[in-house]
Amino acid sequence: MSSDLANIKSGHIIVVAEGEAIPGKESQVAKHLTTIAALANSDAEPGVLVYRVVQYETKFVTFEEYVDAASVASHLGSKEFVAFQQDFANILVGGAPKLGFYSEIK
Repeated sequence: MSSDLANIKSGHIIVVAEGEAIPGKESQVAKHLTTIAALANSDAEPGVLVYRVVQYETKFVTFEEYVDAASVASHLGSKEFVAFQQDFANILVGGAPKLGFYSEIK
């Protein structure tokens, strides 16, 4: 796993993001993530191949697959993601999710 997207040199990019909601803020985290998932799984983000969100109690994980780094950057620049990012400090333990970047094995 890399914590830096720049280290993924070729192929599809897999992102695993893990975050924990501040207790009582789970519904706010879920609302942001379902909004982002709807966008990512639509034709509005053609470079997103997979975007899945799972939850267990206060913990949230996303599994994401992108065509390339430009698609990741586009996703992270979406107004929906930026709105979530602006709320990180108010709803996530530690103020941000942990991101892991992977290369697909073929």
